[in-house]
Amino acid sequence: MKAVVKYDNVDGATELRDVAVPEIGPDDVLVKVAYTGICGSDPHMHHNKVTYKVNVPLILGHEFSGIIESVGDNVKGFKVGDRVTAETHADYCGRCILCRTNNYHVCRERKGYGFNVDGAFAQYVRVPSRILHKLPPNVSMKEAALTEPLCVAYSSLVKHSNLKPGDLVAVIGPGPIGLLCVQIAKIIGASDIVVIGTEGDDARLELAKEFGATMVINSSEKDPVQEIMGMRDGYGADIVVDTAGVSAALKLSMDMVRPCGQINKIGWGPKPVGFSLDPLISKAVTMNFTFSHNWDVWEACLTLMDKKAVNLEKLITHELPLDKWHEGFELIESRQGMKVVLTPIG
Repeated sequence: MKAVVKYDNVDGATELRDVAVPEIGPDDVLVKVAYTGICGSDPHMHHNKVTYKVNVPLILGHEFSGIIESVGDNVKGFKVGDRVTAETHADYCGRCILCRTNNYHVCRERKGYGFNVDGAFAQYVRVPSRILHKLPPNVSMKEAALTEPLCVAYSSLVKHSNLKPGDLVAVIGPGPIGLLCVQIAKIIGASDIVVIGTEGDDARLELAKEFGATMVINSSEKDPVQEIMGMRDGYGADIVVDTAGVSAALKLSMDMVRPCGQINKIGWGPKPVGFSLDPLISKAVTMNFTFSHNWDVWEACLTLMDKKAVNLEKLITHELPLDKWHEGFELIESRQGMKVVLTPIG
């Protein structure tokens, strides 16, 4: 089968290759991939700009949907032909205290698709049945490929947040995760949802309005801190969501969060912050970090998708065949594409 393979931990060491169709074990299924979403981390890995080591050679891709092609002997509850999506946790021990308390996403033995285990930029992917999720009737295969980023937003603002109806929420970064956070904040009942972008983000900021943002700020034109502090009681945002990850975004979060407020950091930043975190102490701020998600989050997000409480397909700006993966990466890096999905090739 054709697959996009990262073959060395150096810049640009990624190519389309012919590889073997994966073999499945008794507890696995073989999924024929329908769509795979390009995550911002995929181009970063291609350019070797990540802080973690990738187990090369490796098939990239961790956001996908597909149809079950074959089923292992021990698999119950799934059959050939089922429409499915899957969590990113390709492997974890299932025995440690973290796994036993539904925190398997941080198990020491966890291996993620497209990072430690061959992913879904391919025609087929091997999936353990314990991380499979059936698609509800009203969820299309295309939008199902975006379930994973929705789960990130849900985890941050539902599982790891004290967000309440009436709150003022500031979202830094109008990318896919940021706009999904807008939708989740709106569902919860935030009264003011402010999305902050920078130069080149005008189209994305307009889309943020369609998704529920009550105000958008281009930081190249206006001072976001001044704007936020000019709202309501003048103390700042109840919750700031950092989906950008860079040091400047964290500094911005610290400046605009209200005393006893909360910062939810989702975006990764490979460089040292370069400034004191003491203001977080003096303001008694709670800071939460969100990584990945769990089975219950996936089921909740699929329900939201089934009930059309969120709009994922509107995030998809481009659909390309797998052999155009490089074009897809460039669309993401240039911010011309919001969400790009790839389809397999023979």
